[in-house]
Amino acid sequence: MDFKVGIYEDLDYPTYDSIPAWRSHDLTSIAKCPFTWKHRVFNNSPALLEGRVQHTVFLEHHKFHEEFAIEPIVDRRTKAGKEEYADWLTTVGDRAPIKQDMYDVCMERREIVAEHIPKPEHSVELTLCWIWNGQPCKGKLDWHTGTDIWDLKTCRDASPRGFKSAINTFKYYQQAAYYVAGCRAVGLRTDKFYFLAQEKMHPYPYAIYTLTDEAIAYGDAKNEQAMAVGMACRERDEYPPYNQSGIREFDIADLY
Repeated sequence: MDFKVGIYEDLDYPTYDSIPAWRSHDLTSIAKCPFTWKHRVFNNSPALLEGRVQHTVFLEHHKFHEEFAIEPIVDRRTKAGKEEYADWLTTVGDRAPIKQDMYDVCMERREIVAEHIPKPEHSVELTLCWIWNGQPCKGKLDWHTGTDIWDLKTCRDASPRGFKSAINTFKYYQQAAYYVAGCRAVGLRTDKFYFLAQEKMHPYPYAIYTLTDEAIAYGDAKNEQAMAVGMACRERDEYPPYNQSGIREFDIADLY
């Protein structure tokens, strides 16, 4: 899909992925290590697959069977089991095979946060395309209430201390700032960005967090720095590891 400024509903991920524009993850990745960003390889790891399932059952449960297929319980160590599984695969099509256990766990988590499931009037999986600093940008929101952005995050530790660490480690504050800027650029009212943080392990406790205006402004500044790095790398067609060259020396102040 060609880039065009606007708001898009019901855009599937392959189409979204084809839009030539910067994503939030591009900025956080290239700022850390341009070399790794340039040579990144996309693969559907078990963790990423579970994340997709979790978001689908929470945001658009009615679409689950369009995107996933639950594997039959067969003994694939036997000839009969292998044949049965192979026959089943012919019915899957483009859907992603998943195990029953994964679906069950994702549904258990969903029930814990059921009161926060998007309402019918909310916009789910909304795609935005906008121009920022002269560059094409895109983002895919979990859901928008009409006044605020909400983002579902599964995590190891949803406590204030634990999620604060995640916000810094994974640069969630930059993602929040990026999406807020995108919404406002296309005329979509956005007052706040909320994280619905839920732990991956039973009993799946959760908490809701947001960021101050100052934190969002800081995220904006870091995104601008990252964009400058990315544009410079593209202009020179050079992507140095960790954005440095030569030998770096550590002194005693660096030790702990």
